[in-house]
Amino acid sequence: MNPVPTEAVRTDLNPERSMDVHSEQYLNVVMVTQLRLSLKLSAIFVAILLGLPLANFYFPEIMNTRILGFTATWLFLGVLFYPLTWLIAKIYISKSLAMEHEIASWAMWPGEEAK
Repeated sequence: MNPVPTEAVRTDLNPERSMDVHSEQYLNVVMVTQLRLSLKLSAIFVAILLGLPLANFYFPEIMNTRILGFTATWLFLGVLFYPLTWLIAKIYISKSLAMEHEIASWAMWPGEEAK
């Protein structure tokens, strides 16, 4: 099963122009796209991480509400926090592999002629 990117990879690279898979250009494109993705997902993680104390400070009544025997704070922190981090990691891995697959489709592999 080949991963299919949900959004186009944004680079300054022209996909019509082939590049060698072992070139610095290929490595740079992969690293830049993965950096952009990791910055977006780490911003989401930081928002979640800082959002809980801020929610406790600004909305103490809501955060002290009991849900399934836990306060909302402890339900989020003790039960939901790790699955959310796993979800962020899964999104990173799947999107990263899809981007690499798309970029590799532009590349020229050893023994191939330029497109």
